[in-house]
Amino acid sequence: MEPVPGVLGCPLCRRLLREPVTAACGHSLCRRCVSWGRCPVCREPLEVPGSRVNVLASGLMQKWLTEEAWLSAGSGFTEPPESAPDDGQSRTSQAEAQAGIQVAGDRLDQLEVDCKRSTEGLENLSLETVGCLQDAQVSLIQDVSSGQRLMVLQPMVKEATNKLSAEELSSPVSEEKNAPDSSPCPQSVLRDLLSVSDFECSVCTKLLFEPVTTPCGHTFCKKCVERCLDYRPCCPLCKEDLRKFLQQRQYRVTQLLDALITIYFSTECAERKLLNEMEMAELSNLTSNIPIFVCAMAFPGISCPLHIFEPRYRLMMRRCLETGTKTFGMCVYDRGKIFADYGCMLKIERSEDLPDGRSLIDTVGGRRFKVLRRSRRDGYSTADVEYLEDKLVEGEELTDLCNFHSRVYEKAQSWFDHLPSILQVQIRTKHGPIPDQEENVQASPDGPRWCWWLLAVIPMDPALQTLVLSSTSLNDRLIHLQRVLDYLAQNQIQ
Repeated sequence: MEPVPGVLGCPLCRRLLREPVTAACGHSLCRRCVSWGRCPVCREPLEVPGSRVNVLASGLMQKWLTEEAWLSAGSGFTEPPESAPDDGQSRTSQAEAQAGIQVAGDRLDQLEVDCKRSTEGLENLSLETVGCLQDAQVSLIQDVSSGQRLMVLQPMVKEATNKLSAEELSSPVSEEKNAPDSSPCPQSVLRDLLSVSDFECSVCTKLLFEPVTTPCGHTFCKKCVERCLDYRPCCPLCKEDLRKFLQQRQYRVTQLLDALITIYFSTECAERKLLNEMEMAELSNLTSNIPIFVCAMAFPGISCPLHIFEPRYRLMMRRCLETGTKTFGMCVYDRGKIFADYGCMLKIERSEDLPDGRSLIDTVGGRRFKVLRRSRRDGYSTADVEYLEDKLVEGEELTDLCNFHSRVYEKAQSWFDHLPSILQVQIRTKHGPIPDQEENVQASPDGPRWCWWLLAVIPMDPALQTLVLSSTSLNDRLIHLQRVLDYLAQNQIQ
């Protein structure tokens, strides 16, 4: 079992955490130590709004530092300290004092051995030995017997220190010598004192997964706190305003709690991770239960900017990014079926988070699909789909198709060129210029891109757009487009 010091020790003062505060970087320090400019672990600036104590970590520290915990952990106590107030801070202070004396005494034992072995005098005392005694001076100040030994050795070490050159004092010590000493706290915490319920998320009531501590000191699963902030920018427990926390979006894992869960509940932690991996695998499937954004019509190869503000769609976009697919389906609304039978996949190219939780998403259209089955997941729609591809033609039929394709493209170019300049600018800004005519009209399973560009910019009824989108015949699509262009040419705005 992992020694407690490496987990429960403050990375700055190297003592048991007292009133643990979790910084924005995810590392926890004593409340008295957070005034330092940078985190001693990751070197990031210590951002601790309000220096609120980590409620969960503080509660666990008080639970562990009971008389029974000390005796069970074999800390060296034969009886509890007398006249000690029954509170967590006092127990922590007693633990630090007694354990510090024990470790410093061991260091002095080693120091005495070094001094006796030395045949050349005090010049052979190492930097490490001098450092040990300097630490011991602080730890043994209240210990009578060790204090007497300190008084004997102090002049000797002072003389040795003076003889060390400035270069030696400033030179870095090897990693082996700088390795952290075993901590002056109990060697291990028995699992009998811990319970899975100590590490349950108050939102999902499951074992904390990727625990994140809010500025108010409460801890939740990362995904749970994100979902809660989708609805209201406040703590799910104390209702404290978390707008700044939401704006920064620094949902860093609390390393202290994550380490404790990994060490003492490895089996449950592995099961929790497996459950998350299964969920991610399910969300990554692009044929079954794909997320559906019910809004406007999207087309293959055409950009589609989105403004995401509803909580259900915030969750959807976050999941698309977390899984790495960055893909979801887009369908228009259908009163009888919630959304239409045909749609287009969208690929997220850029995402910009706004301070209040909304986001601006730049997407581009991908493959077309037909809806086979509708369902819902956590508030948003999902669907099982099959993808559509144009039917290929050959020989004389292909030649006729190419000629027809060229004629319709010329009509589309003529219609766009005759639009008022202001409309042309608006269209170019939103969708770009009309794509070039493609030599191989069957190169893409969705046909020439300019056809979808035209569908996106010309005013058409959504039902007709859906009909054209669902067609797997390029010739049929060109016929529909030609009819619309002829109509527009007769009513051209001058």
